[in-house]
Amino acid sequence: MKGKKIVTLLLATLCIVSLLISGCKKDTTKDTNNDNGKDAVEQNKDKADNKDTEEKVTVEFWHGYTAEKTEVLDGMIAEYEKQNPNVKINAKFVATGEEMLQKVQTALLSGEEPNMLWGYPTWTGVLESSGKLVDMGEILDDELKSDLPIGLLEAGKYKGRIYSVPIEAGTLYLIYNKDMFKEAGIDNPPTTWEELYDISKKLSDGDRYGVWLPIAPNERTTWTFETFLWQNGQDVLNAEGNNIGFNNEKGLEALEFYTKMIKDGYAPTAVGQDPFIDKQVAMVYATQGAANAYINKYEMNVGVAMLPGKDKLATGLGSNHYFMFKSDDKVQQETLKFIKYMTTGENHAEWAIKAGYLPVSNSARESDKYKQFGEENPHMIEAAKALTYGVARPPIEEYPKLSTAISETIEKIAIGDTTPEEGMKQIQDEANKIFK
Repeated sequence: MKGKKIVTLLLATLCIVSLLISGCKKDTTKDTNNDNGKDAVEQNKDKADNKDTEEKVTVEFWHGYTAEKTEVLDGMIAEYEKQNPNVKINAKFVATGEEMLQKVQTALLSGEEPNMLWGYPTWTGVLESSGKLVDMGEILDDELKSDLPIGLLEAGKYKGRIYSVPIEAGTLYLIYNKDMFKEAGIDNPPTTWEELYDISKKLSDGDRYGVWLPIAPNERTTWTFETFLWQNGQDVLNAEGNNIGFNNEKGLEALEFYTKMIKDGYAPTAVGQDPFIDKQVAMVYATQGAANAYINKYEMNVGVAMLPGKDKLATGLGSNHYFMFKSDDKVQQETLKFIKYMTTGENHAEWAIKAGYLPVSNSARESDKYKQFGEENPHMIEAAKALTYGVARPPIEEYPKLSTAISETIEKIAIGDTTPEEGMKQIQDEANKIFK
């Protein structure tokens, strides 16, 4: 009887222990899987509430896009904000060209600069002197750096540091009127300076000219002339970057050839709004954007080719960049995330296609979206090939003044007010003042 009582007591004890263990397991599970005892539904609700109440980060973004491109940009920003509900990209058109630079300089002086700026890499020296530019080379991750061609990335390099990231690329290449070539009995576009001269001569009759080489005192003239410098193995600046690098025999040869084409009557001194559309010229040094318009908008019979070379092939690399100005860490992080969204992969392919630029990143060029676009627009693929020979203009503070000195001198030589030798001396004299 005593043994039976002991067994009964043991069973009762085991039952109590079992219930306690079971109960403990239940409590432990709740504590492990849920935050402060809340179930999964409550946790998800808390997360959603936290996301809703998290302070929204606003990125001020100044750009100078046309209305058409702004519409595309706004659409992409709307999609980005949908994916990132706690970020507001406050993008607004401010100005274009040098007017934008002036407005940014004023804003920097008053401490009202944006977080992010769209602009030209040639502004880098001016903007860097404010001390407010972010050294983007220090914050870009390796994935993004390796996705951008080194030439484009270095277009934003100044004093050994990368201060901007390319968002759009363009390059000069030769666009020619196939019908005018056929009328003149010319089968192929020129590939050398000599062929450029000979073909232009055949295409010129006093009313029409072979090629348009701009001479107006502006950056387009300087940029076009620089392609001849690079093709003849010269650089705009010397190795130290503190003066011009082409006051020599090769530089003078480029200056003489450029202006000789005009003085000999194979390139016009005066043009209308677009001498290529007007069929005043049969060839033009222009970008893929111009080719796109000639082909698709004006339905012209157009061919494209790499620029004629001399010692080597070279062309002007044009790119627009994103700059970042210093702000608090959270804003900088969100600005950088948005820049990556705009410059890589399918997103960037969409932007490049709709905005009419060449894609800046490998991931965009290799995307299915851009490959399909290239099959339907082979002139864009030719531009992309030319891009590999692209040379960037010096992103220095002094460049705008130097560019003006060069273009003004070219105009004087072209209209016969001075000789190439005298012109080179004038450029050197101005450069000495600019770099003193």
